[in-house]
Amino acid sequence: MSHLNLYGELPTSPVVFAACDSKYFIDHAAAFVKSSARAGKDVHIHVINPTDQVFALACVLNSIVDTRITYTFNDHKVSENPEEARTLYACLRFLVLPEVLKSAKKVLTLDIDCMVMRSFDFPCEDLGYFPRKCFGNSDWERRGTRVLAGVFYSSIEGLDVCVELSNKMLAAKRQWYIDQIIIADTFEAIDPKYSIRKFDTSFMDWEFIEGTVIWTGKGPRKYDNPIYVNKKDGISELNLAKYKKVLLKPRLDIPFKKFGLFKCNSFHQDIRKYWQQFCDVFMKEFPDALLVESPNWMLNNKIENYFSEKCCFYVPHKEARSWGEGNNLFYMQTVFPWLFTVDPIGWGGGADFINSFDKNADYDDSFFNELKDYINKGGSKFKQPTTNNNLNNLKEDFIFVPLQIPHDMVIKYHSNISCEEFVEALCAWADQPNNPKILFKPHPANLKSMTPLQDIIKKYNNVLYLDFDIHVHEAIRASSAVYVINSGVGQEAMLLDKPVVAFGQAEYSSAVISGDINNLKDCWQKVIENDKLEMEKMYRRWYYWYESNLIDVSK
Repeated sequence: MSHLNLYGELPTSPVVFAACDSKYFIDHAAAFVKSSARAGKDVHIHVINPTDQVFALACVLNSIVDTRITYTFNDHKVSENPEEARTLYACLRFLVLPEVLKSAKKVLTLDIDCMVMRSFDFPCEDLGYFPRKCFGNSDWERRGTRVLAGVFYSSIEGLDVCVELSNKMLAAKRQWYIDQIIIADTFEAIDPKYSIRKFDTSFMDWEFIEGTVIWTGKGPRKYDNPIYVNKKDGISELNLAKYKKVLLKPRLDIPFKKFGLFKCNSFHQDIRKYWQQFCDVFMKEFPDALLVESPNWMLNNKIENYFSEKCCFYVPHKEARSWGEGNNLFYMQTVFPWLFTVDPIGWGGGADFINSFDKNADYDDSFFNELKDYINKGGSKFKQPTTNNNLNNLKEDFIFVPLQIPHDMVIKYHSNISCEEFVEALCAWADQPNNPKILFKPHPANLKSMTPLQDIIKKYNNVLYLDFDIHVHEAIRASSAVYVINSGVGQEAMLLDKPVVAFGQAEYSSAVISGDINNLKDCWQKVIENDKLEMEKMYRRWYYWYESNLIDVSK
């Protein structure tokens, strides 16, 4: 465990902190969190090898307390030796503590089976620990019982000591009592510059005396002591059966995808304000619903286990195929950020509503013209350049291909071909005699992910990778056609009345040319033979139908 590989959210305020495995989290986190919240304290919990059930319960706990809860995690192979595993779990809080302390500034570290029984103030000292009279039959045990490791405090002034404890525990042999021995030895030799709080049984006890600040469920007491168990059961009660609707809201101030460590308000993107508006509209319409706000990557269907079978979940960024079947609805932002879809099986090319489009239905062009006006004013989902780069030097006809992020859900769920296969096939076809040039534009949201696609493009001649900024609409207007897997740019190209060829599944697939990656000659022939007037009618008919399946959160 020399490299922790932590991920999750760091706290930005003083916290009560615990670390545990998934089983202990499920058994004890509700009482730990709710009792701490009742005492007015923010909470941070670290979980090693978290399961989906851990993520689900973490999301629920966030929704039922007023104080702030943050979570970090790491994945690590635990020894099959029981003592080594048990020792790792005992040391875990101290291994993680320095990273938490840097951000939180004040951290009271407890066992996860503790309950905060009354309010308290964080110590004014630099450090705090619980010394006690040693006991035991061996020298090792007597060395290890000089302190109680179930409570430990540090302010940011004690960071160096916490780093020392962490490093020593990381390097030590996994033997029971090693954490307590390291703490005791460290404090016996500690620099007198540090001010020290010494905790005692008036602060934490395991006899469950009224008036003690912390109750800790030491040993079998956590399971067989009726005072502790009854109190814990009462505090742990979640009382969620009353909810008929639950809105799962992704945290908008942090990344949607899981990676590394982050803090609140570390991510800002203008289009996310519409997610907030969607949730505001929903809660106004359904004031009795429960709002569960959590990092998007933590949301999963295990959360359903905490509610009644009749509860309906509104799930973001997911589909039935990944979430699971049930009484759920899936909501998603469209390429027009203020417009959302809500569907029983998914979004985009995976939505149920896309099967209702009638190619012969009556229509009017009011909605089409409204969105076209937005496009003509430069509107686009992602920020576009304001520079004057243009394509005036490109005199020949070309096909415009907006590249998509290879690992994006729209590729994973709604395409039978990968971005790499798509690009390779188009490049090879473009290099054949008499075929048009292909212009590729990188995705502005993740330029790093474009590297493997750019490496493919470099191998061919009759292609161009735009390594300079240009507004996507300028490229659409200058092109002969737009080829996409299922990019939202396809919808924008429809508003500019360009032939669109889609090779994956998208909301608009039935209104554009269907692409066959194994027969690109035929695709191009369809573009050449395309009836422009009929195409324009189809685009307007499709947008007329599309509007009826949208929720506009701007109104």
